[in-house]
Amino acid sequence: MDTIEQWKHLIRQANSAFAHEHFQLAAALYQQAALLLAEAWPDYQQQIQAADSHHGQDSITLLIICFSISIQNLAETYARQQRWRRCLSTLNRSLTQVQQLQQTIPSAHPANVALLRECCNLRRELCRLSQLSAQPTPSSSGATMLPASPSVH
Repeated sequence: MDTIEQWKHLIRQANSAFAHEHFQLAAALYQQAALLLAEAWPDYQQQIQAADSHHGQDSITLLIICFSISIQNLAETYARQQRWRRCLSTLNRSLTQVQQLQQTIPSAHPANVALLRECCNLRRELCRLSQLSAQPTPSSSGATMLPASPSVH
C-alpha cells in the first residue's frame, strides 16, 4: 500500500471517530496520518530533484494537500475538546513546517502553488480557531458547539 492509500485509510478511521465524537481517538489517527506524510517527504523530495514528470508533480502536490487536511482536522479535533493551546500550537508548528518545505522546492516548481495555497488554508484556520478560543465558554448548562468547519474531510 502506498503512502497516500495508507493516509486515506487512516483519515477514514479518524473521520469515523470524529463523527462519533471519539475525539481522542480521532486526534491520534489524524496525528498518525500527518506523521506518515511528513516521514514520506524525503522520498517525494527526491522526485522533485529527479522529475520533470507531471506524475511526480501531481504526487507531491497531493502529499502537500493531504498533510494540510490532516493538520486542519487534528486542530479541529483539539478545538472540539476545548484544548485551545494544543490546537493553536499544532497549526502554528505545521504552518512553519509547510513554509520550510517551500524553501526546499525550486521556486518554479508547480508544487509551490500547492504549498502557498495550503499555507493560506492553515493560516485561515489558525485565525478562525484563534477567534473561537478567545470567546467566553458558555455555561455548563448549555452544550458547547463549535461552528462547522469545512476542513474535516
